[in-house]
Amino acid sequence: YDIYRQVLEQVAPLPVTLRTFDIGGDKFVSAFQVPQDMNPALGLRAIRLGLSRPETLLTQLRAMVRASVHGELRIMVPMVATLTELRAVHQLFGQAVRDVESRGLPHADRIPLGIMIEVPSAAIMAYELSLEADFLSIGTNDLVQYALAVDRTSHALAYLAKPQDPAILRLIAQVVDAGRHTETPVGVCGAMASDPLSAILLVGMGVRELSMEASALAEIKEALGRVALVDAEAVAHEVRGKLSAAEVHSTLQQRFGDALKDLLDLHG
Repeated sequence: YDIYRQVLEQVAPLPVTLRTFDIGGDKFVSAFQVPQDMNPALGLRAIRLGLSRPETLLTQLRAMVRASVHGELRIMVPMVATLTELRAVHQLFGQAVRDVESRGLPHADRIPLGIMIEVPSAAIMAYELSLEADFLSIGTNDLVQYALAVDRTSHALAYLAKPQDPAILRLIAQVVDAGRHTETPVGVCGAMASDPLSAILLVGMGVRELSMEASALAEIKEALGRVALVDAEAVAHEVRGKLSAAEVHSTLQQRFGDALKDLLDLHG
């Protein structure tokens, strides 16, 4: 609770998004024992791990609810794959609110609860999920890994792990369309949001929130400021017919390469 409170107080009045435990796979915490799965990327991780230990997840949610009075808080749940998982989290979240209230402690009137779209099943069910989630955040790193069946840490398979792959773009478009129809905010995080050309493409597709490391903020802000929204939307429409990541990248390079030359040189 104290850590969450300090973060909210320091960032206020800006909003803070806190993620529930995102442990397992390639993320480890020494104090949190995770089963040794044969395939960790497909095993007990993130919200799967949290729901397998409901008391631990409930403790975290209670701390978040208590801290919510110290700023503008959103809670994000990683690696949701099914509507059943989202509903299970909602039940625990409701219990956390009731527990805090039973102790006579204050909390924010409204705490948005959103999910990460990191697996293809969630992207396919984005419309239904968006009816019960307050916001969606597309995690492109894991989405690429799961949609293209590629270990993103493998150098030998780096040629496949491309967020500009048409299959990935179609999944992203499906999520954005779902959010538009249900008026649910949709953001994107991961390496894709930190790439100037990809960021422009995402904005053209309708994404209005990008999450990235602080070191990339200035570069992406500058890139987006150099391109008119109508041009970003036009290129997003154009790449719908492309059949490979190379074709998509070539189109983006042709359209915006000159305007972003210095940024692309720095980006490598």
